[in-house]
Amino acid sequence: MRRFSFKKGLVLFDAQRRWELVRRLVTGKLQLQDESGELLNLDEAELLNRWLEGLWVIDQDSLGIGNDLLYTTTPRDLATFPERWQQIARKRQAYIQAVNPEQNKYNPARWSELIKAHALVEQDDNPPCPSSVYSWWKRFRNTRSLADLVPFTRSNKPRHADSRFAVFEQAVSELYLSQQRLPKLDVVKRVHEKVRQLNQGKPETEIIKAPTKSTIYRWLSDLQQDVVDRARLGAEAAKVKYRMVLGSLNVTSVLERIEIDHTPVDLIIIDKLTGLNLGRPWLTIAKDRHCRIVWGYYLSFNPPSTHSVLQCLKNGMLPKTALLAKYPDIVGEWPACGIPDLIAVDNGMDLHSAGLEKTCQELGIQILYCPAKIPWFKGAVERHFKTMANDLIHRMPGTTFSNVKDRGEYPAESLACIDFDLLHEVVVQWIVDVFNVSPHRGIGTTPLLKWKEGASKRPIELPVLPQQLDVITGIPAERVLFHYGLELEGLHYNSRRLQEIRRRSGDNIRLQLKFYENTVAHIQVFDPYAKEYIEVPTIQEAYSQGISRSVHRLVREYARKEFGESFSSEQLQLAKENIQQKIDRAARDKKMANRKQAQRLNMTDSDPLTPSKDIINQPRKGSKSPLNEVPPELPDGLNDELPKFKPLENPDETN
Repeated sequence: MRRFSFKKGLVLFDAQRRWELVRRLVTGKLQLQDESGELLNLDEAELLNRWLEGLWVIDQDSLGIGNDLLYTTTPRDLATFPERWQQIARKRQAYIQAVNPEQNKYNPARWSELIKAHALVEQDDNPPCPSSVYSWWKRFRNTRSLADLVPFTRSNKPRHADSRFAVFEQAVSELYLSQQRLPKLDVVKRVHEKVRQLNQGKPETEIIKAPTKSTIYRWLSDLQQDVVDRARLGAEAAKVKYRMVLGSLNVTSVLERIEIDHTPVDLIIIDKLTGLNLGRPWLTIAKDRHCRIVWGYYLSFNPPSTHSVLQCLKNGMLPKTALLAKYPDIVGEWPACGIPDLIAVDNGMDLHSAGLEKTCQELGIQILYCPAKIPWFKGAVERHFKTMANDLIHRMPGTTFSNVKDRGEYPAESLACIDFDLLHEVVVQWIVDVFNVSPHRGIGTTPLLKWKEGASKRPIELPVLPQQLDVITGIPAERVLFHYGLELEGLHYNSRRLQEIRRRSGDNIRLQLKFYENTVAHIQVFDPYAKEYIEVPTIQEAYSQGISRSVHRLVREYARKEFGESFSSEQLQLAKENIQQKIDRAARDKKMANRKQAQRLNMTDSDPLTPSKDIINQPRKGSKSPLNEVPPELPDGLNDELPKFKPLENPDETN
């Protein structure tokens, strides 16, 4: 037997027209539209009556997959009714049991005697008549449910038949269902105004009485609230409010799914040399969904981009031995590393780039772009930011807190005393010595132990050559090789090894290359014959030292304005000096935004802080920690100090 339910797209035919169900209105009515565009609003009961009477017929071709499903619900029991109604139902059941209809067939005289005898025992001064008991019995005998003995309270005239309700519907549509979020009182005023307009010129016998304020408020409370919220709050807000949690994501092993996201750190950073405030840096975190361990990170003043994700991937895949050796005060271990199976990232346009996609293709990593404004698709890393803010960032001097309300009158700018290097050390120490070793309710153990357990059950794959990650995480491009080398953004890159490729090909050949945002000093060029990348330096060696690609772009733009399109190498060097002077002035500017921009152009991030190879094997011995030292420039009596780390006792994270 085919089934149907009232869902969008259901088609019904009457004698002359074809009606399609288009939506359920905020009042609960079903809105149908015919082929000419005429709309018809019907109650579900009225539509069912037309269907039962054969006036309307279901178009079976409109019953697609999922449209003919029936949803079974459990009927309400007696406990869901008011107490006085429950007492009435029990009283009626007692009279039914007293007359015993199954043994005593309906006889008004006999039943009247039995009813009076029971009323005398129960001291009921107002016993029912036999016909009433019989009507109760007919409702009760099939289901044997006390809920069927609850008195009817429905009015013979439904509220939707009230002519005033149509006026209310029109007022709701005009005022209430809008993102201006007008108050309910405006609906009351509009309804009363419309009723006055309808009553103008009518005789006294036909005047409509305006509904009271409480009646209109009751009608508003009975509206379909998800439709109301969608109209007043917006579709995205309603989607978040009414989302369903039907289970958690099933991830069975480590490195199966890595979730990556970015957040501005709620802390104002100062310049180590000048002491000026630089603003809030950005933090990129990558978490393993299975064990919840922090797999990788990237800290910088650069806003989220493909470069941030690539640097975070590089940090996560490589072992953290060299990083921990940089900070001897960190006593824990951080074994998280390896090439993941899948990364879940935001769906921003900056991440739909050839650089990220080609890098993941070369590493065999699948990319999952999560929908916009749906943070629970990366629930583990999203929840991590709140845990880190509450346990670490908001306890440090200079914190901005998460919002203006929490911050109050806290003077974050005047109390800021943490520089970028110290923040990097504190973040790493908190991850290793606090978060990774704290019990996690979502997994039943600590992330570190869960990682070790998972790592013992699957091989942890690493790149054969760690240096290859520098090549893979570069930004891809193509250029033609000439006798003067390759030209990229106005710079020439050439070497003897590169010219050997041209001599072997016998002609100018198009080559694939990788360049980097943090330096213009060299690029990586793919040798199509040796099947490997070679490092090619720029021939403008003096110009390229200590300059990032973003600064180089500014220099070129400045040179074009000053010297025209055909500027020389000397003019480019002069433009570099002028731009560098501007950056130095911006680093000391009165405006924090200019100082932050200077740090961004100088590529201030956590990557250069990774130590060199010569300290990897050095012993990790204790040393005086700067974490609890209060800078001398802080005011006397200041109680703000950096937190003393300890494992989390009751971590809130449950994702």
